[in-house]
Amino acid sequence: MEPDPDRDLVQALQTGEASARHAALGELYDRHQRRVLNVALRVLGDFGAAQDVAQDVFLNLERRVRTFRRDASFVSWIYRITVNRAIDHRRRMARRPAARMGDIPVGLETSGLPGRAGVTAPDEPLSRTEGAERVQAALLLLSPKLRAIAVLRYVEGLSYEALAEALGCSIGTVKSRLNRAHAALRRELGPPPPEAEPEA
Repeated sequence: MEPDPDRDLVQALQTGEASARHAALGELYDRHQRRVLNVALRVLGDFGAAQDVAQDVFLNLERRVRTFRRDASFVSWIYRITVNRAIDHRRRMARRPAARMGDIPVGLETSGLPGRAGVTAPDEPLSRTEGAERVQAALLLLSPKLRAIAVLRYVEGLSYEALAEALGCSIGTVKSRLNRAHAALRRELGPPPPEAEPEA
């Protein structure tokens, strides 16, 4: 297992003097705030709500980090906090309609957020943009737990092991939830379009 690149900052935040804690918190924010906002946004589908969750994660990080035991990476741990806060927030806003992907401020989804399956840039073909919006709309119809695991797997690119760490469950549970997420997405999106016949 590779050493956690955030280890020294976490230690400073847990045990350092006030100035060291402040500096460590600022550095952890700089390293991870886009990741936290991206995950919250894709779990919630609402930019304002995602900002609220990201703010909560970092405002309470110094207090919460006391419970971090370092048996997982800091990134996995902050994913877990973000997903839990986003799911809690989603429950509270359950009666409000979710935002469409097109309602996300222009530039956020193309401004270097982590994740391999970001939304297409405005100058890309319309069919790809429409496809991304359909996938996001389908994601928003999943339960929060299934949405979270799909986002962490396919947007953030986490391995099964990292998913198990981030979500605090077994690899068997990870696989089961992913299977359920796949089945739900297939129901919402329908079968993939047939591939075009190659020209002779």
